[in-house]
Amino acid sequence: MVKTLGLWLILFHGICFAQTTNPENFISDISKIFTASMYHIFKNQGLINQKGGDKSSLFGEKFIESIKQTYKQKHYLEFPEKSSRLQALLLKTMVEVMEESRTLINDEALGFKGFIPARFAFQVSEKLSRKGVGIKIKFTNMVGSVRNPLNLPDAWEVSAMNGFKESKLTPLFDDNSSMNGIPSYRYFLPMKLDTFCLSCHGVPSDNPLNKGKDPSEFTDIDMTGFVMENWTLASFAGGLSITIYKKDFLELEELCKSNYISSFTCHFFSLE
Repeated sequence: MVKTLGLWLILFHGICFAQTTNPENFISDISKIFTASMYHIFKNQGLINQKGGDKSSLFGEKFIESIKQTYKQKHYLEFPEKSSRLQALLLKTMVEVMEESRTLINDEALGFKGFIPARFAFQVSEKLSRKGVGIKIKFTNMVGSVRNPLNLPDAWEVSAMNGFKESKLTPLFDDNSSMNGIPSYRYFLPMKLDTFCLSCHGVPSDNPLNKGKDPSEFTDIDMTGFVMENWTLASFAGGLSITIYKKDFLELEELCKSNYISSFTCHFFSLE
C-alpha cells in the first residue's frame, strides 16, 4: 500500500506543482503559530509550576484554542484556519507533547517543572522527525549562547544571524538552501527578549531565586540550573529556525489540496 501511495505522489507531483501555495507565506504562518505556542507557555509558567489547581487549559482542544487566542493577541491577525497537512500535523504534535508531559506538569512534589518553551520546541521537533516529517524547528543562537548542544546553529543559521546583527530584525526566507543535503525552504525569525526571558537569561538581580536576598548572597544559577548570560532587553536573542524539505511541502501538502488524492489518503499521511 505504501509503495502504491508513493507512486501516486510521484505521478501527480507535476500536476500539483502549478497549484503550489506560496511557501514563504506558508512557513511564515507556521512560525507565527509556533511563536504563539511558545508565548502561551511563557505566560503560563506560574500555572505549569504551581502545585495543584486546574491545568486543563494546557491540554487537548483547550490548548489549541489558547494558541489561537494568543496568535491573535501577539500577531494582530486572525488564526489561519485553512486546513493544511503540515499545519494540522504541527498542532496535533503540540497536543501530543503536552499530553506526554501531563504527569510532569501535574506533579505536586515539584516546585519547578522545567517545562519551558525551549524544551517544548525541542520535543515537538523531535516528535515530528519520528513521524518522518521533513520539518525541523528549533531555537538557536550563536555558539557560546546556546544551552542545549542539540540546538547549536549550522552554517546557514550562523550566516543568517550575522546578517541580523548588521540590519533590522526582519525574518529571512531562503528558497534555495538545503538541510542534510536535501533541498529545503529555510526560514529564520529573529527573536526579541521579553522581560520574562531575563529571569533565566538576565543578570542575578533578575533571578527569582534571589528575591529578598542581599546582593552579596545572589546566585547566578537560574531555576533550570544554568549559569545566567547577563543579557538585557537589548541583547541579541537568536531566533526561531524552521526548515521544511521541499519534497514534503510539494508532494504532500499540495496533493492533499487537490482532487487527485482522497481526504482519506491525506488523513493517512497525518497518522503516525
